[in-house]
This record gives sequence, structure tokens and C-alpha cells, in this order.
Amino acid sequence: MKTLISALCALFALLFALTFYVAGRSYDGLVEEDYYRKANSYLALKEKEENLGLTIRVPGRLAEGRNRLLAEIDTAEGPLRSARASLRAMRLSGPEHDVTFPLREEAAGIYAGEIDLPAAGRWMLLLAVESDTISTQRRWIVTASGRDTAPEALQDIHEGPVTGKADGQTVILDITPKPVTAMTELEFTVELPGYGGPGEPFIDLGMPGMRMPPNRVTLTREA
Repeated sequence: MKTLISALCALFALLFALTFYVAGRSYDGLVEEDYYRKANSYLALKEKEENLGLTIRVPGRLAEGRNRLLAEIDTAEGPLRSARASLRAMRLSGPEHDVTFPLREEAAGIYAGEIDLPAAGRWMLLLAVESDTISTQRRWIVTASGRDTAPEALQDIHEGPVTGKADGQTVILDITPKPVTAMTELEFTVELPGYGGPGEPFIDLGMPGMRMPPNRVTLTREA
């Protein structure tokens, strides 16, 4: 049971890795000095995006080595044209492999580029977009498959549920809305088919070393 709970927590750690990765590089106090100004700027940007009807579609699956990345950017009035776009890839295990790649507009609202990920594993991607109407970013996390990973073994949380094992127990995790984006409100669904443990399983979303209130979710059976 303890092993199962630990494994479940690991599944959800991915969702919090983005915020802590960025904060870990610059955080040196309990509250950032210009926190409120940045928060207001963020809310203003999101309102502007909503007014423009901005949508950005990005891939949720990449592989170690060379990848061709496409980002589709639209507004309520049509594709976002003539923007300047770049992609920064940051390795979650450390900054030594961080790289930035330019993207160019190949068709209306379609920005593409060749990116090279030197290692498999988890990467945080940051897409920066600047145009005459808006300057914004999108951050998301992908797991780059290894060169020898069989295609059928790949799973993408941006496309649908993912399945894993914890102490012999099958665990099915799904997150909405998709694509999964950091700093947004998310809904989780966790299934434990055939679970026969001694008590109600729960997920602890707390992070060791972080000052945050208890955040525990108990899983219950569907009626």
C-alpha cells in the first residue's frame, strides 16, 4: 500500500515540476519582490489572449535526437501571421542541456523548426511568440522517448489516458483539458482496476521541502 501511494504521488509530481523548476533557479525568499506586479501582468495577458481568441496547439510527444516541431497558432480572426517564434528546451534534471531553437512560419499560422534533444527523459518546452498584437509564451512538459523505445510503448498524456504499474497495481491517469498546460486549472481522473487494498487509496500532492497546506485527495469507488 505504501509503495502504491508513493508511485501515485510520482505520477502527479510531473504536473508540479514546471513551477518548481523555474522557481528553483531564482527563488531566494518566501515571496518574490515583484510578485504582485507579475501576477497582475499575467492576468492582463490572459485576458488579452481571451479577447483575441488565441489558441496554440503544440506537440506532446518527442524523441531523443532530431525532431520536427510544428506549432499551430490561431486567433478568432484566423491564423496568427508574421509572428516571431522560438522554442527553448530545458532538461528537468539540470540546465546543462538547455537549448533554444528558432521557428519560422511555413504556412499561415504554422510555425516550424528542427529541434535536437540530446537525451531522452523529461523536458520542459517554452514557446515564445511575439507579434504586433501580442507577446506571450506557452510552457509544457514532454517525455522524450529513447532511441530504442518501441513505438507501441509510447504514451502521451496530451492525447489520452496513460497507464502504468505501481507495486503490481495497474494505474490509469487522465488529465483534462488537453493539451495539458502548466499554470491552468486541471481535472484529474485516476483508476485502479481491481484494487483490493486494505484501505482507501489517496494521492498526496504535497512536495517535500515546500511550505504548503495539506493537499490530499482520497480515491473513492464509482457508484
